[in-house]
Amino acid sequence: MPLIKMQNAGKNYLSRTFDLEINPSDFILVSGDNGNGKTTLIQLVLGFTRPDHGTVESQKLKIGYLPEKTMLPMFVKVMPYLETLARIKRSKIDQHLLLSFNIPIFKSIHELSKGNQQKLAIVSTFIGKPDLIILDEPLSGLDYESTHILKGYIEKKKEEGMSFIVSTHQPELFIHLADQHIKL
Repeated sequence: MPLIKMQNAGKNYLSRTFDLEINPSDFILVSGDNGNGKTTLIQLVLGFTRPDHGTVESQKLKIGYLPEKTMLPMFVKVMPYLETLARIKRSKIDQHLLLSFNIPIFKSIHELSKGNQQKLAIVSTFIGKPDLIILDEPLSGLDYESTHILKGYIEKKKEEGMSFIVSTHQPELFIHLADQHIKL
């Protein structure tokens, strides 16, 4: 049984509909120009919006979501922030990912560079062992090394059965992982 199944799902303001099935270990790559429905597709999957027509069926899932524009609590230190999230989600912080990204864990979030804030948001997205991870423009602010670390981590998690939807303006970096590529 699929994790999520969309049939002819769409919104009145979009000129297209979505037929999509997401199964365990699937990697769905979404690319295209701004204004073509990438955000709407993500909102339909997340259940943030209901389709005006068609259907979206979903199992009960734990979803990790990294929005295009992250909102982090700026005046909290990195480690207490992650520890609080881990407690709330009754899970653990992936120390390997945290160390690989080399985020300064004793600084306040507002002291971090844009790239380190993005890496922190990525680490927090994976806390809680989600069934599905949705990453909207995850490479924003990341350098080459961090991009490589993220791609390797996604490959590992996909092999472990985690499913992904990645929306990006750089699909060539993820095409080798894609089970489906939705071009909008």
